Amino acid sequence: MRTLKPYIRNYIKQCILSPLFKLLEACFELIVPLVVKGIIDVGIPNKDSSYIIWSVVVLCIFALAGICFAITAQYFASYAAAGITADLRADLFNKVTRLQEKDYDRLGASSLITSLTSDVNQIASGINMVLRLLLRSPLIVIGATIMAFTVSVKLALIFIIVDLILFTVVYLNMKRSVPSFRKTREGLDEMVDETSNGISGVRVIRGFNRTHDIEQGFVAKSAELNSDQKKAAAISAILSPLTYLVINLAVCLLIGLGTLDFKTGALTAGAVTALYNYMSQILVELIKGANVIVLLNKATACLERVRKILDINTEGKIDSVELPNRDCPHEIRFDDVTFSYPGSSEPAVENISFEISPSSSLGIIGMTGSGKSTIAKLMAGLYQPDSGSVTIDGLDINTIDRDCLSEELAMSLQKTSMFTASIRDNITLSRPGIKDGDITEACVISVTDEIAEGREDGLDCMIHASGTDLSGGQKQRIGIARTLAGKPGVVILDDSTSALDSITEKKVINNILDMEDRPTLILISQKIRTVKRCDKILFIEDGKALFCLPHDKLYEISDSYRRLCSLQREAV
Repeated sequence: MRTLKPYIRNYIKQCILSPLFKLLEACFELIVPLVVKGIIDVGIPNKDSSYIIWSVVVLCIFALAGICFAITAQYFASYAAAGITADLRADLFNKVTRLQEKDYDRLGASSLITSLTSDVNQIASGINMVLRLLLRSPLIVIGATIMAFTVSVKLALIFIIVDLILFTVVYLNMKRSVPSFRKTREGLDEMVDETSNGISGVRVIRGFNRTHDIEQGFVAKSAELNSDQKKAAAISAILSPLTYLVINLAVCLLIGLGTLDFKTGALTAGAVTALYNYMSQILVELIKGANVIVLLNKATACLERVRKILDINTEGKIDSVELPNRDCPHEIRFDDVTFSYPGSSEPAVENISFEISPSSSLGIIGMTGSGKSTIAKLMAGLYQPDSGSVTIDGLDINTIDRDCLSEELAMSLQKTSMFTASIRDNITLSRPGIKDGDITEACVISVTDEIAEGREDGLDCMIHASGTDLSGGQKQRIGIARTLAGKPGVVILDDSTSALDSITEKKVINNILDMEDRPTLILISQKIRTVKRCDKILFIEDGKALFCLPHDKLYEISDSYRRLCSLQREAV
């Protein structure tokens, strides 16, 4: 409820009117047995046709009014449920887009997708049912019990006992079912993850003839989810039979005792009928209530999952500051930085220290798994170091305003994500302030202009999100153009030229290094030819910095670097 409270405020009128109209409908329903009692005890014995006709007219009026109230309540409930969950989904999506890298790693894409779609839809259904029935069903149960006292105090005690038994059953059922439904949602996440892996890697799976293995893994996850869903459904399913059993036993007891009282003259036929109708109303409403409880349990489990995402802090420190110098190259310093990924027993990088002067270039090279990309992510503020500090212009990167940091530091990855839009839109990403001249310059530097020249619409040519109509090198060039278009003060290229041929790669790197207003440049690669023109090269091994020197000096003093140069046929 705490999670939904700020969203309910915008739809408070609908949230009040929907239950109110349902309560009015319930009030009319509670009066109906008394009208029927009057027909049986007064109209029929006295052969009073006018009384009977008037009573029937009253029943018709109640029916029409009930229909109108029910439709109105349904409209307001649907309006509120749709509006509340629309706002919730918008905030959830905004939160997802601002999560830190460690949060993505911990939650996983499948869990986030399930929360944005299935979980929010389940919450919408829960809100709708709560507004319509959560107040109506208890009112009918309590109201029918109270009205039964007006007919027979003795037999009304049966209603009290039934209510206490059923409320206890509902409480115990809800206590067990909520954790079960939460487990099924987690199983659904794993199912989505398994499906996503199978679809995204379908070419590799077929190429290595592992389709059967993937199929078996999917079947296993599906069977596990099926088992969890059956257990959760079994706990909820037992609620309706128990409700029927208790109510029917109560009806039998009521009819038996009522018949005895009728024979002795303590009760009239109309009174017995009214009591039976009130017990039937309780039966119907408790069956509805049981369904609401089942749906509410599911919605509660989903809301708990959504709340955990919304409660993640993405704003960083409150006392965030902006870089004093904007639109210019920046100095970056690592001071004894150590970092371990969540759940890892060994640090990914350990005691890393180096400094990059404004407008200078640093190459980072090492074997696979040595920690190159980890350094890039720490430099971009995607992760926070366990110890030590990362500073930009003397300011701790964790204290810098996130919007300011994203404008002054840009990063291009090895795998470039494409969006279904034009090449131009894929470069700008709707960022304000990027002019046509900036796009043209970025395309020339990254050699993306050659891609546009080969297409009829040039930069306005549409491409697909999967990038199926582009080669790996073309996607990387567009990614580099995207990085340069915003004119950041720091540019990080994390192995983002790996798919380029040697000539194009050399051209792109030379263009960046020869820029008139050159940003601070960090080049990460496994290839020496990519980084050899940099002012300094940071050579790392097993997460530790061995040297940070120019290429020629590094070649002279490092046996490991010389061996790597020999393997790649690179020398001074």
